[in-house]
Amino acid sequence: MTTELWDQEAVEEVKVGIEKLPPSARLEVALSVLEWTVGALPDGSRALLAEEAGKTVDAAISWVRRSLAGEDVSGVPEDLVDELFEWSDELHVVDLWQLFNALIACVGVPAAKTSVPTALNTLSACYDVIRDCEGLEFPLETPEEEVLTAQRANANCMAAISKQKEIVDDAIARNLGR
Repeated sequence: MTTELWDQEAVEEVKVGIEKLPPSARLEVALSVLEWTVGALPDGSRALLAEEAGKTVDAAISWVRRSLAGEDVSGVPEDLVDELFEWSDELHVVDLWQLFNALIACVGVPAAKTSVPTALNTLSACYDVIRDCEGLEFPLETPEEEVLTAQRANANCMAAISKQKEIVDDAIARNLGR
């Protein structure tokens, strides 16, 4: 299996930071990265969210916000989760499938119970969305160095990693006073 740039450049640093955070701050980080990722999508990919898929994304993000506001999120509609799963399999939004997976990881999670793996899986999936929208998904047999070189040369992939680190650092500063 080929290592992705996010695995090399971000995972350890963000994991250490996320481990320091209280659970609700982990969900804040996940939400911030999700919102940044949606805003950073190229125009063509963002256009795919202009209709039904976008309504599903908005509804899911709303549930994550409700969790952060301390509301009970145990009643997330099953049809919302089903729609996220369905959208992750839709061919016409294939570049966005990891966005739906990132939302699946967060929807219905009580802020006070957000785990490190939930936050990390969300951040990883958000990087993958940017990578996929940039056309940088490679066959498994592609040499690792070729994959890493292409992703390093892509400004949007590098921006996604940089922004995720910044969001985690900001959360640490807010929550731990550093």
